[in-house]
Amino acid sequence: MSGNRKAPIYVQLAETIRGRILRNEYRTGELISSAKDIEKEFEVSAITVRKAMNILVQEGYLNSRQGIGTKVTKRPDDLAELKLSGNFWDWVDSALTRHLKPETDILEIATVPCPKRIAELLKIKNNELIWRMKRVRKINGQPASFIVNHASLDLMAGVGKKHFSKQSFLKVFRDHCGVQLSGVEQRVWATVADIDISKKLEVDFGDPVFLVENTYLDSSKKPVEVSCFYFRGDRYVYKTKISF
Repeated sequence: MSGNRKAPIYVQLAETIRGRILRNEYRTGELISSAKDIEKEFEVSAITVRKAMNILVQEGYLNSRQGIGTKVTKRPDDLAELKLSGNFWDWVDSALTRHLKPETDILEIATVPCPKRIAELLKIKNNELIWRMKRVRKINGQPASFIVNHASLDLMAGVGKKHFSKQSFLKVFRDHCGVQLSGVEQRVWATVADIDISKKLEVDFGDPVFLVENTYLDSSKKPVEVSCFYFRGDRYVYKTKISF
């Protein structure tokens, strides 16, 4: 196994085996290859294999028992489908249909100077004061995504945590703020977790994440809100349909 200077070999090995589990190459309840076979396949040491296995055991993907072997314990069904949509309920429905337990923790609602990137999308001045909310969505009690919402102070006047206890952000935006949305401009790219994101998602610094950036437009096509979604790569699977 060739070395990647950005990650230890045992981390790369754990990532590779995790990928096989998520692709259903190793099925739930099945024994994976023996440590000796893994050493031979990837040309790594026994210590490297042991470290990789420990990571996957701690994450709940594997269960190792002496004299029996190492079995897969986590199913690909434990992933929520990442459907590229502006609709919060697509995420909820995806989780509920898999018998997962989705929940959202609001970390912060604050008035802050608008970052340059968000100012460009909202077509306002840099450092103009805006309303910002930070949230973490969880699946079965584990962080799955980190969301940052940005909007003008005028639109979000009087909006606080209580408004989001049982309603999605977009429903509050439409019903409480009176904004009629006409569409969304969406950008999606792969990135890595920085210090802030890694803490929120409980992943390692540099771990891969999906970044989905939604800019919502009102009835006059004016940008009125920007949402940035950071999705853990090991909690979501991308799904789409293409018609011909």
